[in-house]
Amino acid sequence: MIRLLRRFWPATLRMQLMLVLLPIVGLPIIATGYVLELRSHEAFMAEKHDHLHGIDVLLARHLEGRGGFRGLLDGYAGDPDDRDAKIHFLNVRLREFSDQVAQAFPGVGVGYFHRDLNAIVTYGPSDQYDRTVGMTIPAGHPGWKVMAGGTPMTVSGGQVRGQIMNSMLPIEERGRVVGYIWANEFLDAIERQAGAMRLAVQTMTLVGFGLSLAVVYFVVAQLTNKLEKIKKGLARLRFDLGTPIAPIKGEIGEIVEAINGLAQSLLETRSMHDNILDSLADAVITVDSGNTVTYINPAGCELFGCRPEEVVGKPYLALFRPDANFCSPIVDTLQSGREHRGIEVDYPLPQRTPHVVASTSVLYDGRGRKLGVVAVIRDITEQFLLRRKVAQTERLAAVGEMAAGIAHELRTPLTSIRGFVQYLQGSSSPREWREYGDIIIREVDGLNRIVSELLDLVRPQPLHPVPTDVNQLVRETLILARDAAAGARIAFVPELAAGLPLVEADPGPIKQVLLNIVVNGIEAIAGSGEIRIRTAADRPGRVKVSVADTGCGIAAAVRERIFDPFFSTKATGTGLGMAIARRIVDGHHGTIEIDSEEGCGTTVTIHFPARETEG
Repeated sequence: MIRLLRRFWPATLRMQLMLVLLPIVGLPIIATGYVLELRSHEAFMAEKHDHLHGIDVLLARHLEGRGGFRGLLDGYAGDPDDRDAKIHFLNVRLREFSDQVAQAFPGVGVGYFHRDLNAIVTYGPSDQYDRTVGMTIPAGHPGWKVMAGGTPMTVSGGQVRGQIMNSMLPIEERGRVVGYIWANEFLDAIERQAGAMRLAVQTMTLVGFGLSLAVVYFVVAQLTNKLEKIKKGLARLRFDLGTPIAPIKGEIGEIVEAINGLAQSLLETRSMHDNILDSLADAVITVDSGNTVTYINPAGCELFGCRPEEVVGKPYLALFRPDANFCSPIVDTLQSGREHRGIEVDYPLPQRTPHVVASTSVLYDGRGRKLGVVAVIRDITEQFLLRRKVAQTERLAAVGEMAAGIAHELRTPLTSIRGFVQYLQGSSSPREWREYGDIIIREVDGLNRIVSELLDLVRPQPLHPVPTDVNQLVRETLILARDAAAGARIAFVPELAAGLPLVEADPGPIKQVLLNIVVNGIEAIAGSGEIRIRTAADRPGRVKVSVADTGCGIAAAVRERIFDPFFSTKATGTGLGMAIARRIVDGHHGTIEIDSEEGCGTTVTIHFPARETEG
């Protein structure tokens, strides 16, 4: 049933309201008309009954005023056994009044019946019913019940006159019912009068229903017309917030005012946002899920060298050179949902290739559905070129400093070698040649070590990363470190976290880094001390190893240069150990940090990216 109603339920609000309101308004009117028709018919029939009974009473009073049948017959001087003469005697004396009453009430028949004479005495109007005078009534006539019971009665049906409503009143004289009086009217006439009344009631009901239909239609039309105005106004506001909905009176007008106020607020907010976006020095561009540009601000037009109408509605990739094979951060975010923050990339535009820093975010609507991507792009070409020049200058300075360091490191052993060689040129003692020859060889080995470390720094060996357990590397490093610290009063305290993810690392170079850091800690401890090595899961996807010693610490000025090549505070150090360590960690996409305070020890922390697990 509900499915059937839904199938035939009208789609327009006007028809829906009509279908709902018409029963609400029309049914009470129809029900009221129906009840009024029933009650009016009952009231009409009751009025007819009272009307005919009133005529009976009028006839009874007239007869009573004449002394009743007995009083009238007292003046009869004819044959006492002549029934017809007595009937005629009574008819002559009562007929005039009966005719007057019948004439006063058109359509009504009135008369007297004498029980002892068993005859109709009068029947007015006599010009129509005088023939019935002297006639008796059938045995089943209700008049006998009236005379037998002595009570008034009103009945409808076929009687002497025909199909009538007959009101009968018993005539009592000296405690005995001697006859009855009647007043009757044809049922057809009564039905015509009742039909006229029903027609009037039905007409009034139909008029009331029609008026209610017109009122309902007028109200619904007014309401739906106002709603249609609001609907069209909202459709305009969708594209133009500056065109308000036309004012409407009444409560709906308050809704319109609220909508217009909201539209004005949105317009002001949009204007503020547009002003903000237009005043930004960074380019802002939005792309929908179909890779089509939907917005670009003035800074974006300046960056891409175009006007808004040339870009909006066009494919985003059409902004770049077709042969560039460009992987745009916006396209990547659109396809993968992965957002980017401050990545630097070259934009291969048709006329130039600016170097930019871009950030992308996914755009969602109020229901959480993906709309597209917004990107904020800053042209840093000048800064990039300046930064590259600075980097080139810094590299040249570093090369100069390195060259100075290399010269310093090589000059001392070369000076020693030259001095010994010059001395041996004038010596013929085999013992001196053996003694100084060993010294020369050691100096040459030192030169070779410096050159090897320098080659490791500037020409690193390729890494061969494999899934590696960091805890196992620490254990193996501690074995080597204990050998290096033989004889020293140093306690090694490993704190290795269980369940660490594996890292992609080349175990040999990483072990070299850890051992170099531990050896530095051993050399920083004077007397007794402790070296604590901790492993832990840093943040999601990261593993960290920290080496903390209780040595002398590092001064702030030294900390700033600790990774510089050939910088060392040791008398016999080359200054390449920490530089090589940093290069190895960088090669593993990790970071190395030093936290130290002079006199309070040093903590070196290395962060490694965890190995990505499949599935």
